[in-house]
Amino acid sequence: MQLATLFGRTLRQAPAEADTLATQLLWRAGMLRTLNDGEPVLLPLGSAILRRLAAILGTAVQNDGAQEIVVPTTSTASWSDTVTALARRDIDSYRQLPQLLWSWRCRKRLATRPRGLLDLPTPTTLSWAVLALDEEQAQQHLTATRNRLSTALRQCGLDHIAAALQAPGTATIIVDSLAKPVATLDCPACGFRAPLEQAPLAPLPPYAGPTLAMSLVETPGANTIAALAAYLGIPTAATAKALFFYDNRGQRLVFAVVRGDREASLVKLAAAINAGELTPASAEQIVACGATPGYASPIGIHDVLVVADYTVVNGTPLVAGANRPGYHLRDVVYGRDWEATLVADIAQAVVGDPCPRCGTARIEGYGAAIGTITAPQQTALPIQDAGGQNRFLWIAGIELDLEPLIHLAVEQHHDERGIVWPAAIAPADIHLVTIGRGEAIVTAAHTLAAELRNAGWSVLIDDRDERAGVKFNDADLIGAPWRLVVSEKLLAAGQVEVRRRTEAQATVIAQTKVLAWLRGVSITSRNKE
Repeated sequence: MQLATLFGRTLRQAPAEADTLATQLLWRAGMLRTLNDGEPVLLPLGSAILRRLAAILGTAVQNDGAQEIVVPTTSTASWSDTVTALARRDIDSYRQLPQLLWSWRCRKRLATRPRGLLDLPTPTTLSWAVLALDEEQAQQHLTATRNRLSTALRQCGLDHIAAALQAPGTATIIVDSLAKPVATLDCPACGFRAPLEQAPLAPLPPYAGPTLAMSLVETPGANTIAALAAYLGIPTAATAKALFFYDNRGQRLVFAVVRGDREASLVKLAAAINAGELTPASAEQIVACGATPGYASPIGIHDVLVVADYTVVNGTPLVAGANRPGYHLRDVVYGRDWEATLVADIAQAVVGDPCPRCGTARIEGYGAAIGTITAPQQTALPIQDAGGQNRFLWIAGIELDLEPLIHLAVEQHHDERGIVWPAAIAPADIHLVTIGRGEAIVTAAHTLAAELRNAGWSVLIDDRDERAGVKFNDADLIGAPWRLVVSEKLLAAGQVEVRRRTEAQATVIAQTKVLAWLRGVSITSRNKE
């Protein structure tokens, strides 16, 4: 690569739209730009980083025998559903297990708006899964692959991500980020973290109190939860909240029921029913299913997908709408008076809610969500074991987003002069700078670059007609591990100036010894690591 002809130039200042330090440095280094709609684009130098990162992580998952599949970019199925669908057609015996599959996919995830590499709505995702005969076999391969990926991430200078990859159970992989793109709920005791809109609620214990028969009660003007609770003199938690949405992808009406003191999480609801965009239902749509806006109830409605949150199905008597203006039903009990099409965790968790793992009150936090770990879980696919009996197949998986890793690497590795790339993922190993305008200098630089490339080093040549200070500043900004300088004076002496990006002083060595010198210091550095 040559800076003179490279697409993407360095900048003295980043534009106002680059609102994080890492994004600003990537912009200034000529690695990142945005389209008119704000979507980020990696330029050639940024693309080189992504390729090196992908190669390292891809090799890590293949070292346990994982086989690559190619998934259409138009597929909207989850990774687990994709792998399970393939297994249904091709696996029928324990002799075929375990099976390890991986793929590069565009994983759709929640994003409020395009905001650099941390908030891509469809990042490039390394997706890995194991299909196993039992939980132990699935866990064994999940642990092995997590360890390999953790080693690879540390090689890339991403130690904090390697640590997050070891989160227990099924979890969103969240790491601290200066950009704070995602609000989270964090447990200060056990460390469990989850994006605020996806944070699970701890299940309620079964209700053990008295249960009266359902009865009709007049509630004039009480067409909101607050008004209903005030009129009856009860807490909002003693009511059932009715929320209607329309699933534009599934072309269906959705009736979500949560406890009155809760809001529904659209993210959790959409995931539970595999929905597309959920929009508020119209009054006409609500009436068409037999419900009454403001007094809606799951009792007696039709042609609607009813999803009940766990907070309303533990047997507690609640006040619900009667599908009749000015009336509600008291002592409505799930399972006795009504049932849902689906029961799922769809309520929005809030600060102070107990951690579902240890019970400690959760606190507000911020971080970057960069993937998911799926602990071993049983599928509905039967598989024949060694004894000829049918058992259900187990699956576990990992998904890791790549582009956010570039942003996080810059957050972790920079100084006042620019980016300091870890050697494993730098856009080039060596930044070769020419000082002077003579043809001999340019020829010598390109000859040296060819020797370096033949020895396995990637080289970025800066033979632009610029001042030495501009070139040195750009080299520090771009952040390759090594800077080599060829000038008229050095050429006359048969020498080259060599400087590691992390060091202040340069070293002058004979041009004939450059390769041996670089190999020696690289081996020494690896041994120290």
